[in-house]
Amino acid sequence: MKQLAIILLVVTGLSLQSCSKREIQNYKGGHYIQFTTAFTDTMQFSFFFHPGKSEVDLAMPVMLTGTMPEKDLNYLIEVVQGKSNAPATTYTLPTVFKYRAGFTQDTAHIVFKNIPQLATEAVLLTIRIKDTEAVKAGQTNYAYRVFKISDLIAKPVWWNAEMDRFYLGIYSEKKFRAFMDVTGVGDLAAFDPSQQRVLMLQFKYYLIEMKENGTPLLLEDGSDMLASLPLIG
Repeated sequence: MKQLAIILLVVTGLSLQSCSKREIQNYKGGHYIQFTTAFTDTMQFSFFFHPGKSEVDLAMPVMLTGTMPEKDLNYLIEVVQGKSNAPATTYTLPTVFKYRAGFTQDTAHIVFKNIPQLATEAVLLTIRIKDTEAVKAGQTNYAYRVFKISDLIAKPVWWNAEMDRFYLGIYSEKKFRAFMDVTGVGDLAAFDPSQQRVLMLQFKYYLIEMKENGTPLLLEDGSDMLASLPLIG
């Protein structure tokens, strides 16, 4: 029994030593930066959802894996030329990005710029985190982002079945344009539920006022826009 106990202690010690070595190796594996979410599909970006803006700053959360740095790290994000046709005038990408020491997550920024071409066609922009001697890109599907940039109208993602049933009613281009004209907002996803309700009520009260003044807003089929809103309040 004593011999068995000694053998178990030796095996356990070796196992712990092995695990300790693997942890040290992972910790000393260098610096890797990647976006916090994996690439799954092209991100649609339209200036139509940002009325009155010629430029929009888009935040892209990033994270660091590997060794935690003792000072800020510089890293690069580049345009993938073979998979992009966006003119250089449609975006601004900093030459160097900085990941701040001590942060488990940080943020990279890209600025999209509106140009006349975007009113008639969408352009494609593919970017990726670039390997350097000091910092490497993380997992491949976390290192890319693909954007389709335009100024074209489209049904927004936030206008879902719940929005159809309880709030703004069935989507139509005229209704969406009117909503944006009244509220100055095209992206309700940027607001919390209470703020969203305030904006939707603002739109509804405007439609009530227009109808009471004898100038109701109409949908594409000539029906009353106000009557299509199920929003209570």
